[in-house]
Amino acid sequence: MQPRPTHSAITTFITTLLPPKPNDVQLLYHVPQHPRYAPDTARIDQIVLSVAPTPGVYDFIGYGPPKDPAPAQHGEMAPRLPRTLCFLHRPFTLDRRRVRRGTLVLASHTSFDENLTVGWNAALAAQLGMDLQTSDCVQGYKGDPERKIGIVGRTAMTMGAVDKILREQFGPFESRLVGSEEERIDVVAIMNAFNPGEVDRVLDIAKQRGWIASAEQGGGRHVLYLTGQPRESGMAVAKEYGVQVVCVGHRAAEEWGIRYMSRRLRENFPGVDVKEIYEEEEPRTKDVRKEEASRG
Repeated sequence: MQPRPTHSAITTFITTLLPPKPNDVQLLYHVPQHPRYAPDTARIDQIVLSVAPTPGVYDFIGYGPPKDPAPAQHGEMAPRLPRTLCFLHRPFTLDRRRVRRGTLVLASHTSFDENLTVGWNAALAAQLGMDLQTSDCVQGYKGDPERKIGIVGRTAMTMGAVDKILREQFGPFESRLVGSEEERIDVVAIMNAFNPGEVDRVLDIAKQRGWIASAEQGGGRHVLYLTGQPRESGMAVAKEYGVQVVCVGHRAAEEWGIRYMSRRLRENFPGVDVKEIYEEEEPRTKDVRKEEASRG
């Protein structure tokens, strides 16, 4: 039987999925404080992944009885709590006092948004038949010139075929603006923002690359703009240019990233039990708000 992976091994692997960024939350968000803790020797039995801290997350990382093992019979010792590592996309409401001793909590907000939602998502682009080598990166947003907010590339599918793939990946859409199922899709933009300026950027890229004949009114007929949250202003401009739009929803995009990470962890660490939690986070408490404010 292979030894369980260490905190260091899991942390290193997650950085291959989510490259660290200087303006992101601390990857090592909550580190065990006992003096003998060593990430190179601390081993784990299970990994818990969630968008945010939730009651189900605390069931696995907190001090209560283990959620899965059978309760001890009379006269038996209680089962040992599984050695646990947790990953959170939005860790800001984490109540550190409820985290069990020895549990490491990793976090990524910006890099997760960029790489595993509807942004520079190479894995999702491949699902849609896009070639990353010939695609363009849409970069720069909200004063951060390095921030990758999207990928624009070629594909060769009908709207019906794309629609089927996206429903399999994300479930029901929050909003859509599309033509017939037979409509040809030549260009896909996977974008983490949806406003008139970003729609213009996508059409300009497609025109400059020769993927569409015109960026003028009606010129986006064979372009699909894939994003998370619907925006009225973005929808209005997309409709004017004839761009096809699918908004999968902000939460659905985040949960796609959790599912993708879970699958990759199972593939690379088959002896570890990987748990996925999909539920709403608990309300922020006064003490947690104070802690976050003190850290800026």
